[in-house]
Amino acid sequence: MSALILSHHCCAKRRLSCFLTSAAIGILMLSGFSPLRAGDTINFKKQVWPILQASCFGCHGADDQQGQLRLDAQAIALHGGIGGPAIVPGKPDESLLIQRIRSDDDEKRMPLEDDPLSDDDVAVLVKWIEQGARWPDGIGSAAKPSPKHWSYTSPERPAIPSVEDTRWVSNAIDLFVLSQLESHQIAPSPEVQKRRLIRRLSLDLLGIPPSVDEVERFALDERPDAYARLVERYLASPLYGERWARPWLDLARYADSNGYQADQYREVWPFRDWVIDALNRDMPYDQFTVEQIAGDLLPNATLAQKIATGFHRLTTCNVEAGVDPEANRVEQVVDRVNTTGMVWLGTTFECMQCHNHKYDPFTQKEYYQVFAYFNQTPLEVEGNGVSYNFVGPKMDLPLTAKQQVQRNVVNERLEKANTKLNEARETILAGLPQWETDLLESLVDEPKWHLLQIDAFRSKNGAGHRMLEDGSVLVTGERPDIDTYELQISTTADAITGFKLETLTHDELPGKGPGRFEAARPNFVLNEFVLTDVGGNSIPLEDAIADYSQPNFDVKNAIDGDLKTAWAIAAEFHKPHAAEFLTSEVIRSDGKKQLKLRLEMNYGGGRTIGRIRLSAMTGTRSMQGVSDAIVAIVKTPVAERKPAQTKQLTDYYLKQSEEVTKLQKQVDAVKKELADVKPTTTLVMVEDQSRETHVLKRGDFKSPGGSVLMGTPRVLNGLPEEAPQNRLGLASWIVDRSNPLTARVAVNRWWAELFGRGIVATEEDFGTQGDRPTHPKLLDYLAVEFMESGWSMKHIHRLIVHSSTYRQSSKSRDDLKDIDPNNLLLARGPRFRLDAEQIRDNALQISGLLQHKIGGPPVYPPQPNGLWRHVGRNAPKYATSTGTDRYRRGIYTVWRRSAPYASFTNFDAPDRAACVVRRARTNTPLQALTLLNDVAFLEMARAFGERIHALPSGSRDEKIVFAFQTAVSRYPTAREMEILQEVFESELTKFKEDAGRAKKIVDESQQSLKDVSELATWIQIGHILLNLDETISKG
Repeated sequence: MSALILSHHCCAKRRLSCFLTSAAIGILMLSGFSPLRAGDTINFKKQVWPILQASCFGCHGADDQQGQLRLDAQAIALHGGIGGPAIVPGKPDESLLIQRIRSDDDEKRMPLEDDPLSDDDVAVLVKWIEQGARWPDGIGSAAKPSPKHWSYTSPERPAIPSVEDTRWVSNAIDLFVLSQLESHQIAPSPEVQKRRLIRRLSLDLLGIPPSVDEVERFALDERPDAYARLVERYLASPLYGERWARPWLDLARYADSNGYQADQYREVWPFRDWVIDALNRDMPYDQFTVEQIAGDLLPNATLAQKIATGFHRLTTCNVEAGVDPEANRVEQVVDRVNTTGMVWLGTTFECMQCHNHKYDPFTQKEYYQVFAYFNQTPLEVEGNGVSYNFVGPKMDLPLTAKQQVQRNVVNERLEKANTKLNEARETILAGLPQWETDLLESLVDEPKWHLLQIDAFRSKNGAGHRMLEDGSVLVTGERPDIDTYELQISTTADAITGFKLETLTHDELPGKGPGRFEAARPNFVLNEFVLTDVGGNSIPLEDAIADYSQPNFDVKNAIDGDLKTAWAIAAEFHKPHAAEFLTSEVIRSDGKKQLKLRLEMNYGGGRTIGRIRLSAMTGTRSMQGVSDAIVAIVKTPVAERKPAQTKQLTDYYLKQSEEVTKLQKQVDAVKKELADVKPTTTLVMVEDQSRETHVLKRGDFKSPGGSVLMGTPRVLNGLPEEAPQNRLGLASWIVDRSNPLTARVAVNRWWAELFGRGIVATEEDFGTQGDRPTHPKLLDYLAVEFMESGWSMKHIHRLIVHSSTYRQSSKSRDDLKDIDPNNLLLARGPRFRLDAEQIRDNALQISGLLQHKIGGPPVYPPQPNGLWRHVGRNAPKYATSTGTDRYRRGIYTVWRRSAPYASFTNFDAPDRAACVVRRARTNTPLQALTLLNDVAFLEMARAFGERIHALPSGSRDEKIVFAFQTAVSRYPTAREMEILQEVFESELTKFKEDAGRAKKIVDESQQSLKDVSELATWIQIGHILLNLDETISKG
């Protein structure tokens, strides 16, 4: 129930309580009830019962038992609910009822969101409990406390049941199943045919169908251990980890992007590879658990153990404008708590975020005790209020062997390029002294600067301004998106040859300026610097220099007459800058000269200048482009120059050399190439700081309540004595042998993967609102067997697939339609549609395209164009993979939360924004259209047709049989064969009559074949077989 619905629901009850309270008071007044006096004996029926009835039963009565507490039933009231005993006879201070009605905390005081009980009512309840809380028989409900829910008691190995017919039994699983079948007088189904069995096993353990040769070898293998050999070979295959990683990645909410609207790419694929490797190695499930929850906290944690903690770094992360970084962090911690509860405990922890669990014996306080284990994590976004970046902790991985070789090669090239550059620098610098001499001799008419008076200033789009004592103007107030400054200036200087524009800093500007853009990047973009006389006649400018120009935003752009170009200064922010503009002709003046200046800034985003000072130049520059700063250094004797001045002069002089500039660019290019050979990173958990954890009122992080320490729900097993107060302690509690849920939840989930339905159907909820197990003793047997086998996943899988229960035919039976239509009793084998990734892997395997490379960065298989069109910043691009990456398994397909791979979505794959325990399994027309028309499936159909056509020998019928076997691992029936023969002949005739249509179907490289019509026909046959319901189903 959502917080809103719950609030409305509770408020309605409070209104009813208010009415009942008023009615009760009226009754008491009419009966002549008098205030409580010392020594009075409390009359339960007349004094206590009306108070409980009026103020408590709305939430703790027959219709609703919040916190699993009823105050209308004596036995339950004395026993208590989730929070403990509500009434302790003789001890009011220890009674939860008294504690809650006396509480000063509005979040705890009862009745909730209603007026508190009167002092007289409180006194009655206290006195009643002091006197022993006597509750006469016959008043209230006779309901008794419910026994502890089955899932909250530790599993014990059950006794193996006996059955009448043991011939069908292969192992203990069958005894538990058969005992129930016999009790309903139902016989199990016969064993499925060997060809169907190997396909079922291959799909279940490896995720792909077997080859025709594999099927035939198994079908003809008469050895009694043939099936056992096959099982062991499949369990040892590296494909096993790829198949079983898929459901775990759903649980881990694995994705290659952050989620939300921006949904930017992030590097997390090493975690996916860790999962595959751990499953292939049959890592014990307790270790598998500990390393993912707290691998970083293990003593001398290995690289792999740190990578494993990526499990809880797969939360979504919001980098949109206006996000509160702390709110984002709290939401991630909430997700970690909820995911931990669902994945390992099959418990709906999220129901306790705002209040006690409505149905299960968990409290809100316990929720935040678990929350405390994850509350030491750092902020994962940072920004300035407008834009934010993802900065969550990540770890560099060692370079691969290929990367190391590549880096060595690039380092050698860099060394050679630096050698050439240094030699050229030495040669060029030899001419520096003579250049300095020539410059000094050329300064015959040394330039002088004259401060211009700013007589008037106007912002065209409404910014304010203030004149400062140093002759500058500070722009204030509004920050328009674009703006034009219009200035009237004057000077008494004569023979003006240039102008200087200084963009200065100031404490009132964002980041001190000099621009008015955001504080972190106070840039400006000046499109045009336009001078005119008072009559509006243009004053031509012929050259410009600046102390710094942003790449591609050179200062000369400010006088080129093009509003699409500009001068800017990123990333040299927070410091003053200056630009000098030379006039084409000398400007003469008889006295005071008045001019007009227009500064146009149209880039957008408020990138305008914040503080301006102007000067006029008289005199000439004999060496065009040499700034005042360089001239000043040259005038300074060499012995008196500071190191910084020497470097500035040397750098300037070297930049004038085309050879040095060219060689420097080559060095920079090789450095960039070297920087691109960078290690893979992956997201990992780290402990950031010790935070105090509070219960959050209504789940709001801005409304902290009482503080709590790390802890676990008391209805489950206690913390191991040696458990540390960190995530490692939580992990050890989860995998403790006495934990009643961990093993049950795991084996139930695997059972559901193999049979299509768990022994407990609600895999995500083992609580009181979840389904009861269909075979409770079998569930406990598997859970105990799992733990006692050393937490071996492969052991449980081996046990299940060896059972006769698993090997039954999945054929529908008329005798079960009414008795067991959903196959809850397991009287037949499983049959259901494959998952999204398996459907694609299945088609790739059948077509012969599947590539078995394991691990590495995500791949981008073909999908319709335009699905990743995106309005956010830094949006990732979908660059369709080529070569072998195009045909790799679905487990490696890039997973973007806002746009998962299209065909996966059509077959019910989630976006993985949150933990997914059980995927939906729908049947829609869009799925058929995907198989018929999706570009990837058309490519597979073409490859399948080519594979059939390319068989070195064989008649038409032999090729049809091969194609059918490849698709569904069995021979076609006579009717199926007849249909395919008819289709073949019909399509072949059409293609021969229309060769152009045939060429459109085949690959371009095949269009010149003489038998192109026959190839096109086989492609059509392949297309049909890939679209069969049986092809995309396990049965």
